Amino acid sequence: MTSGCAGAKNLAEPLRIGDVVVDPPLVLGPMAGTTNRVYRLLCRRGGAGLVSAEMVSINALAQGNERSLRMLEVWEQERPVSMQLFGSDPKMMRETVGQAVEAGADIVDINMGCSVPKIRRNGAGVALMSEPDRAAALTAAAVESSSVPVTVKIRSGMTVDDRSYVELARRLQDAGAAAITVHWRAASQKFKGEANWEPIARVVEALDVPVIGNGDVVDPQDAPRMVRETGCDAVMIARGAWGRPWFFGQAAAALRGEPVPPDPDIAGRLGVALLHAQMLVTEIGERMAMHQMRAQLHQYVRGLPCARIFRQDANRITTLAQLRELIERHVATIRTARDDEPIDRQVYAGMA
Repeated sequence: MTSGCAGAKNLAEPLRIGDVVVDPPLVLGPMAGTTNRVYRLLCRRGGAGLVSAEMVSINALAQGNERSLRMLEVWEQERPVSMQLFGSDPKMMRETVGQAVEAGADIVDINMGCSVPKIRRNGAGVALMSEPDRAAALTAAAVESSSVPVTVKIRSGMTVDDRSYVELARRLQDAGAAAITVHWRAASQKFKGEANWEPIARVVEALDVPVIGNGDVVDPQDAPRMVRETGCDAVMIARGAWGRPWFFGQAAAALRGEPVPPDPDIAGRLGVALLHAQMLVTEIGERMAMHQMRAQLHQYVRGLPCARIFRQDANRITTLAQLRELIERHVATIRTARDDEPIDRQVYAGMA
């Protein structure tokens, strides 16, 4: 199924959401434990047009939870930033959305797609798709209280046979949502199933506001293919960019019809990982940063030679010095004779 206007679309045309310009039309999707402001900045410098923060509970904000408040912190260099909130109480949404705006959010996004059981049990995330009246009220409450655009992220229904998501998207648009992100998977599929972007195209055809497509963009050429096949106005990339902040620059080139730059070589790739760790140490301290970096390092070496050995060693590191030594040893072990330059940080020069 293809939108009738998809063939005429300028694939790299910037997306406007209210006063926010998303250029290129590529969005870093929110990922718990990953899209803190360090990784957001890496992806913004890597070519993302908009970056999304980890989702934050409006209940926690209402209670003044310090960790949740810190998650709202934004660096000027990473703008534009979308701050994703989750919850089920319109009154609480109305009372807390201003905190995200005051912290620096350029866009406030409402999560109606998370299928984690504890989120669903509280009536939030994807559970809201089964309560369209509450979903619309929650959106309207955010719109009424926010001075920045409000967007909503949904899935393609609760099950693969559920088509109610199209009508829900219309109701969210009528409630004031400035854009809708659609993940093609239904809640019942979680992270399984072969890519089927047809639900995104259905929502594109039904709405007047911009639609952002999401799901299984893992190759740079997937971005223009999604735009052509669905007519969506932008592409959200989440797991496809895990450990690959440069992926956005590659996808942007693909959207423009230009040659796609190759992945950094092993020295460049691990150089970015080291920079990531250095920035995270400055942000949260060495002990916590090294603990968080273990999962990230697993992704940075995905597909590289001797990745299993690297991951095993990475699980034991506790200091930045140990990480630097591990990276230099790993690079030296597998580098060919002609690739004998020091770790390359030029792609992200000036970011530290």
